[in-house]
Amino acid sequence: MILSAGEIEKYCSVQGRRYVEDGRLFLNASGASVKGLCRGNVFTISLYSRPTVKGRNAYIRLTLDGRSRRIRLPIGEKTLSFDLPAGEHTFEIVKLNESESNALAISSLKGEFLPFREEKRCRIEYVGDSITTGFGVRAKRADEEYTTATQDVTLSYAYLTSRALDAEMQIVAASGWGLYKSKYAECAIPDYYDNVDLTRNAEKYDFSFSPDVIVLALCTNDFSYLADLSGEKRDEEYAALKRKSITFLRKLLQRAPVVWVYGFSGSESQAGLPAFVEEVWSEISSPRFYTLQVRDSHSLNDICAGHPGKKTHKLAAQRLVRLLRTLIGV
Repeated sequence: MILSAGEIEKYCSVQGRRYVEDGRLFLNASGASVKGLCRGNVFTISLYSRPTVKGRNAYIRLTLDGRSRRIRLPIGEKTLSFDLPAGEHTFEIVKLNESESNALAISSLKGEFLPFREEKRCRIEYVGDSITTGFGVRAKRADEEYTTATQDVTLSYAYLTSRALDAEMQIVAASGWGLYKSKYAECAIPDYYDNVDLTRNAEKYDFSFSPDVIVLALCTNDFSYLADLSGEKRDEEYAALKRKSITFLRKLLQRAPVVWVYGFSGSESQAGLPAFVEEVWSEISSPRFYTLQVRDSHSLNDICAGHPGKKTHKLAAQRLVRLLRTLIGV
C-alpha cells in the first residue's frame, strides 16, 4: 500500500498546520508530526526537504517502535526504508526546526497501514518566537552561532507541556519575529497568523484546530527593538506595541482562553516586559486572560546560543503545566 500526500491523514494522526502542494504533504511548522501504525516487515518513508539558506537543513525525530533518532535531511528527496520483524509497528515523524529555516514534506508512505487515531486529552496552540521553537536549546555555549542542529522543539517548554498534559499541539512561531516590531525580522506574527504557514503559504488557514487554550510567548524581540530607541520615539513605539498587543489578544480570546507566558530571557533589554504584560492584562480585563512569569535563563545560568537552555524550558513547562491543569481541567 502506498499512501500519497492526500491520503496520509486517512490513516495517520497529523499534528500542526499543514498543506498539500505539488503532491507533497508539507509539515513545516515546529513540532508538526505524523504518527501511524503499520503491519508487516516493510516500511518506507519518502521525504522532501528544502532549506531557506544553505546549511539550514531540516532535522526530524523519527520514532519507530519506541526507539527514536534525530535525522538530518539532505536538500531534495530522501527515502528511508526499514526491514522490520513481522507484526504491528508504530511510527512517528516530528519536525524539529521551524518553517523560517526549512520546509519539510512527506511525499508518500509505503507499507501495510492500519487506521490510527490518537485521542488526546486537550488541545493547545502556542504562538511565539524563537523560544517556543526551541532555538539553540542543544547548543553548548552561550555565544554559539545558531544552526538547525541546535534547534529542537521537542526540548522546548511548549512540547514538554503538551507531552505532560497529553495534549495535541499546534505551534505558530518564528525566530526573530515580534508582536509589533523586531530588529531581527521585518515580519510580525499577528500579520501572518491567519496564513496556513506564515510566509511559506499565504492561503488563509481554516482554523479547524480548535484549542482549549492558547499560550502566547511574544514580545521578547519587540523589547529588544525598543531598547535601541530613546525619548519620544521609544514612547511612541511602546504605545504602538501596547495597542497591537491588545488588538491581537482580543482576537485570540475569541477563540480560547489565553495564557501569556513571559520572562524567559532576563536580559537588560527585557527588564520592562513584566510591567508591560501586566499593563495589557489590566486593560483587557478578561476572565479568560492569564499571565505567567517563568524563571529566566540568566538567573539559572542556562544560556545556549543566546537563548534559554534545557533547564529553563523544563522549569517553564512545569509552571505552565500546573496552571493549565487548573484552567482546563486536565
